[in-house]
Amino acid sequence: MMNPTEIADALDAIAKTKFDPTECGYAFAQATDNAQATIAKLRVGSTNKSDIAGGVLLNGKFHYAPALQGRAADMLDALRASKRTAKAKPAILIATDGEMIAAEHPKSGETLHCPFAELGTHFSFFLPAAGKERYRAAEENPVDIKATGKLAKLYDALLKANPDWAVPERRHAMNLFMTRLIFCLFSEDVGVFKEDQFSFAVFSYGGNKGEHARHVLVQAFTAMNLPKGQREGLPAWTDTFEYVNGGLFADAIEAPEFDPISFRYLRDAAELDWKLINPDIFGSMIQSIADPKARAELGMHYTSVPNIMKVLGPLFLDDLDEALDKAWDKPAALKVQLHRLSKIRVFDPACGSGNFLVVAYRQMREREIRILKRLGELEYNPQNVMFSSVSLNQFYGIELTDFAAETAKLALFIAEYQANARFADVFGRMPPLLPLRDGGQIRCDNALRVNWDEVCPPPVGEDEVYIAGNPPFLGKAKQEATHKADMDYVFSGEIRNYRAYDLVAAWYFKAAKYIVGRVAKAALVATNSICQGASASSLWPEILRNGVEIGFAYRSFKWRNNAAANATVTCVIVGIRNQSDSNRYLIDSDVKTIATKINSYLIDESEIFVRPTSLPSNGLPVMNFGCMPYDAGNLRLSASERDELIEIAPAADRFIRKFVGSDEVIHGISRYCIWIHDQELEIAKLCKPIWDRVEKNRIARLKMKDVAGKALAERPHQFREYINADDHAILIPSISSENRPYLPVDWVNSKTVSSNKNFVIYDGPEWCIALIASRLHLIWIGTVCGRLESRFQYSNTLGWNTFPVPKFTADQLDQLSASARRILKTRYQHYPKTIADLYDPDKMPDDLRAVHRENDELLESMYIGRPFRNDTERLEKLFKLYAARVKQGAK
Repeated sequence: MMNPTEIADALDAIAKTKFDPTECGYAFAQATDNAQATIAKLRVGSTNKSDIAGGVLLNGKFHYAPALQGRAADMLDALRASKRTAKAKPAILIATDGEMIAAEHPKSGETLHCPFAELGTHFSFFLPAAGKERYRAAEENPVDIKATGKLAKLYDALLKANPDWAVPERRHAMNLFMTRLIFCLFSEDVGVFKEDQFSFAVFSYGGNKGEHARHVLVQAFTAMNLPKGQREGLPAWTDTFEYVNGGLFADAIEAPEFDPISFRYLRDAAELDWKLINPDIFGSMIQSIADPKARAELGMHYTSVPNIMKVLGPLFLDDLDEALDKAWDKPAALKVQLHRLSKIRVFDPACGSGNFLVVAYRQMREREIRILKRLGELEYNPQNVMFSSVSLNQFYGIELTDFAAETAKLALFIAEYQANARFADVFGRMPPLLPLRDGGQIRCDNALRVNWDEVCPPPVGEDEVYIAGNPPFLGKAKQEATHKADMDYVFSGEIRNYRAYDLVAAWYFKAAKYIVGRVAKAALVATNSICQGASASSLWPEILRNGVEIGFAYRSFKWRNNAAANATVTCVIVGIRNQSDSNRYLIDSDVKTIATKINSYLIDESEIFVRPTSLPSNGLPVMNFGCMPYDAGNLRLSASERDELIEIAPAADRFIRKFVGSDEVIHGISRYCIWIHDQELEIAKLCKPIWDRVEKNRIARLKMKDVAGKALAERPHQFREYINADDHAILIPSISSENRPYLPVDWVNSKTVSSNKNFVIYDGPEWCIALIASRLHLIWIGTVCGRLESRFQYSNTLGWNTFPVPKFTADQLDQLSASARRILKTRYQHYPKTIADLYDPDKMPDDLRAVHRENDELLESMYIGRPFRNDTERLEKLFKLYAARVKQGAK
């Protein structure tokens, strides 16, 4: 074991070395032979400016001091209070008694308490001593970040000290304990309890190392659940606590044992100023305490207020504001709106830790204060206003995880306290803080299984219910068995082929059923796939039944929050309501426009669903799949296999062709295949290396379980499809990245074979490339074909065969062909760059971008006589053309 002086030598080693994680860990795990000499030199040298006996201070690096046995945390306090620390501003404070380490980053307040033997596993904590910054996510509110970090360390330390609490059966008890603890820390800083009342009790009676902390916490929590006068058997000090009520302490009172490390982390948490906590994101931040995966980016796992307002604003707050503006000079009308606030209920069926509910509550309280202030200016005496008429029991939620559900209740309580404090600032009074009144109506359950009417009773009389939230996004590929079972529960017997939907579709479906015929509306966040492809044409007809319509839609936007590593999923917000004469709104980049009708593709157009068709209905050439090998790998060759085969048998070259799938087209990968015409079969049999592969393929197909595979064994020398272009082929990869500004398309000669991973126009006219490589076509494909995860998923039957085109003249087709040639020629000038290289949005060559822009302008002028202003205008025109064609075909 290293002694207290040796740690200074290790720190000095880190400060002088170039950064290498393994070296840092080693520096703390091993003492050098001359440790005593080094520390002695530092203590007497001019570089040491510590004002603590035995301490070492290196400006900008660290301030270290040895501690007496069991007093490392106390010595850390002394280092923190040191005048030399304040002046020198070292990156790290560190104290040790040889058994325990206590350290802190003065700049951020982040602390570390651990056994000395584990020091090497925490080397990254000491990187600032080497002048290296640790990565930290952007901090929306530093107090929230610090609180979460400290509580996360406390949580881990308690589980380590109490392994019996780290099992699934005890998770609820642990989460409930943390929720109660957070409530107490907040309450003593905001005036719910007397200042520092809870901390004083815990640290006065909990022992020097936390040996009595569990017993003290159980006694304190028990007292809070009992009215005064009913606390027989509890120590006298518990009489100072007020009766809390509200259900927070109603369940069994349990607490884990504390060791010195966990007790110190509890002290660190208690020293924060909890009144600065932001309730808007506090819930999600605290939720990450119990989720180590979420801690890597503290600050990114929450839904930001601006995004929440994208939902709540057009759902009901904008309407409320409009009503307030109209009533602003009319006391009677203002009182109507005041009463209305007491009848509004907000329901989040995927509430997580309560972000949407907290913001909705706060927004409603702010409007209530505005009304009351205005009434006071007109005729109303605000002194007659006792308390708020907006209560937490107007807010409902469903959440699957119990800790998140408990955190949502706590976040609502914090929001209520802060709203009451604001109320007191304006009107000079606030309701008594204790005992707690009814809290938010949060139910821990599976939202897709539970009856929503049981959670949030249907509106009656003057009630209004608004469903809002951000349910989980999970595409088909990412859904686990439990998710698929939930989808079955919601959709079986209701919709066919629902397994292709994103999980969020189930929330929309249930929301639509809830609001039918009621004074209720719903608006949920979803991945934009819900308004594309199969979802648009099969899900929305079922949602928009029984008089339900889309009242507003926030069209595709990047779902971001204010953290450093922003989520960049493309989302939509769709608001549904019962049919109404009220305005419908479409929102793009925060610009709101009135729509006549909003269809399932979020277009201002009557409801129309794009259906797949086996042949083009637009006069375009036929597009097919490429050739599926069905060969167990026997007819396909890598570049090296092709070279080896030709080296062994040069005659094999005539039977080998270039073979391309989606990846080969996009990334320029070289692959090959064996391609034998029936009339060349006898010649091919004479080429042993070729025929050996054919025979392996025949045997492999015979062993296949499916009938189609066995049947193909009769012609083992060919792929399942055997299609030859006479001159050339136009290839379109079936799957491609959504980040490229244009869909990938390529022109290949007749000696190239395409796999079924591409769609192919065999011997198609050049102008087809001008269509496929246009912005118009990309927007159409992205809308009607849907996505695979976030990538474009091309379809011939749904995308190409339905693509609306005007009736081109011969001259226009010639112009488009010339444009296609310019695009291909410009690409070739950048050889050997691949499509992936050339269409990287950040690296696309200027000349290639220019010819594409010219192509867009040329094509779009054939649609409306000028380039389109934006993608919305493009889609609206395309849908009008499609609707006209469908109508004409129906005659």
